[in-house]
Amino acid sequence: MEGGTDMGLDVTDFSAGYGSDMIVRNISFSIPSNTLTALIGPNGCGKTTLLKGLCRLIPHSGKAVLTSQCCKNLPEARRPFSDPGIPIDTENCSSREIARHISYIPQRSGIHIPLTVLDVVLMGFQPFLPLLASPGKKHTTDARTALAAVGMQDYASKNFQTLSEGQKQLCILARALVQKTQLLLFDEPDSALDFPNRHKMLHTIRQIVYDQKKTALLILHDLGIALDYCDQLLVMKEGRLCGILHPQTDSEFVLSEKLSAIYGPVKVFRHYGHCFVLPASDGRT
Repeated sequence: MEGGTDMGLDVTDFSAGYGSDMIVRNISFSIPSNTLTALIGPNGCGKTTLLKGLCRLIPHSGKAVLTSQCCKNLPEARRPFSDPGIPIDTENCSSREIARHISYIPQRSGIHIPLTVLDVVLMGFQPFLPLLASPGKKHTTDARTALAAVGMQDYASKNFQTLSEGQKQLCILARALVQKTQLLLFDEPDSALDFPNRHKMLHTIRQIVYDQKKTALLILHDLGIALDYCDQLLVMKEGRLCGILHPQTDSEFVLSEKLSAIYGPVKVFRHYGHCFVLPASDGRT
């Protein structure tokens, strides 16, 4: 699937877990194309399990379909689909086929062998190459372009293992870019970053999604960042979807009420175009 095609995600009655233990149960939601959606909720509510289920890394049931759609302005109703979509949950899809449609960026890279940064990014081409084939010159050029897009062009020859966790996350993001997938799944992309680099990472992801017409689902714990950078927030609790927030249109009161139902009493307020979330007992206004 080439970049630039508007593809959203429709999930219906989706469950996922480990063995017979279904942690995520009967979740349904839609993510419009060319948008960022945050997945929020308390620790242990099933956020990572949901992402792994969508990638077919763990047992799952239900439907998850990539769909052609034209909705870009949340929370307006989406237009009818122009085609039935691309199922990504069928048993007939191989891991290589899944990787042509979905990029999964975990909290940790899982790479423990000595590779250069460029080698790691070139791994993103594997789903499209014949078995045992190696990337060519054009692949290398595209990989360097992807590194430049995330500000890591000067690290191409560096040993991946010597990078900070935040730099590794940027390299894995570059790897996802060369896959040219439409759906990007991020598991806490800001978890290893300090304050300025956390905002830099979210800004980079947002620019990539909007400029390259991709669709992103991100697990985030910082509610202020989620409200600032994302078009909608899916709220999970105990393995179920219990609410959807729209930061651009929901009032501070509505946002506060919905978040308080999950996290306890909190207050959301806007200041100079940014959202802040504080405990309601904090005393500040």
